Amino acid sequence: MTDTREPTGAAEAAPADHLTPAETRRALLVAALAWGIFGSAWMNLISGAPFVSFARKLGASTFVFGLLSSLPFLGVLAQLPASYIVERVRRRKSLFLICGIAQRSMWFAAAAIPWVIPHEHAHLRVGALLAVLMLSSTLGNAGNPAWLSWFADFVPVQVRGRYLGNRAALATLTGVVTSGIAGWVLDRTGSYTAFAVIFCIAAVLGLMDIVLFCAVRETAMVQHEGPPWQFRNVVSQPLSSPPFRRYLIYAFSEAFMFGIAGPFFWLMALEELKIGSFWSNFYIMMVPMIATAITLPLWGSACDRFGSRPLVSLGTLASTVWPLCWLLATSSHFHTALAVSAIIGGGVGAAIFVADMNMLLSLTPRLNRSAFIAMLSVASALGWVIAPTVSGALAEALRDTHVVLAGRTFGSFHYLMAMSLVVRLLHVFIIVPRLPDSPSGTTGSLVRYLLSWPLRRLSALLWRPEY
Repeated sequence: MTDTREPTGAAEAAPADHLTPAETRRALLVAALAWGIFGSAWMNLISGAPFVSFARKLGASTFVFGLLSSLPFLGVLAQLPASYIVERVRRRKSLFLICGIAQRSMWFAAAAIPWVIPHEHAHLRVGALLAVLMLSSTLGNAGNPAWLSWFADFVPVQVRGRYLGNRAALATLTGVVTSGIAGWVLDRTGSYTAFAVIFCIAAVLGLMDIVLFCAVRETAMVQHEGPPWQFRNVVSQPLSSPPFRRYLIYAFSEAFMFGIAGPFFWLMALEELKIGSFWSNFYIMMVPMIATAITLPLWGSACDRFGSRPLVSLGTLASTVWPLCWLLATSSHFHTALAVSAIIGGGVGAAIFVADMNMLLSLTPRLNRSAFIAMLSVASALGWVIAPTVSGALAEALRDTHVVLAGRTFGSFHYLMAMSLVVRLLHVFIIVPRLPDSPSGTTGSLVRYLLSWPLRRLSALLWRPEY
């Protein structure tokens, strides 16, 4: 293994606003390993089947489950004062570490809820879970402007797409393992002890994700020019940019599109199809993550080559297969439909992820970047707050309403799948074409590139010229 440590004094000799090459390599490695292993494991252990089953076991109704899935996104409002603090204090590392450590520690509190609050107080238990989720979200969002502004500074632009793709691929592989283990455990014991162990392990892994960044040196931020930074600038600066305003509309629309049915796939899998925690995680998380891990390097290279908009257009259009397949699945015949949706959804979801991250880093200027990131997060969070809340209320209202078509009975969760399909089509044909991206190619050229990719790879394997 190559030793990338710089000689003594190299870090001090580097400019305050730049890392040395050795420090850059170390920072990229830490960022990849921290999220790729520990952060991804934390996220996958507190979401999916563990979270859904825990919320239902505590007594959450369908509508309340929608609120548990949506209201924590209001924590994004913490990014506004956090961005102001970052721009005034101009210290990002400390804020990120403090907020991140506090956020991940909240899952020790979540694990303790069944032991602290008696079972006869179901509403109080659900309320406590909502409070934990809200506080965790608020703390995470408070550290987000500092983190993304800092992260964008040490990722070289020329390898950004490939690096993000490889980093996400590692996180995906970790997620496959952790979500599979969690689903397997919950299918064998759904006791509160099992949930407590899962959430405590998740908290420890999450803390490791944050603490690793103590080894990365913080570079100085770009000096602010003009009048002193005011709190209103957090909103006025990003909104004064017409291209960024179009990007905010896209972020809201995309979050709304995914939020319509997003949290309810697990409820449909567990309660409508009755396929258990393992198969729910397998088709909603594990298979998509495997497809994502396989395709992320390809999408990273494609993003560097064609730009973001072609990837978003193709990825969103192909993602309509996901809700369509769930509409076709039944409790007796679900493997084929859900496998198709998982493979295609995971593959094209990687394209959207890479394109979104690339646009986030390219459309947020280094100067006052935290303010732009905060406003982007607010726009996205509004979509995630509104969509699951509306969907949960609709599913609760229509829970006894069924429609019989072609011998199939469709219920409230099926209505959400149909809504998700329609909203995805509206998003890709109305919102995506207005993205402020300057692509290097068209969606058609991207498709041709992807179709010829296997042939190019085969040629590279068969033809190895000697030098």
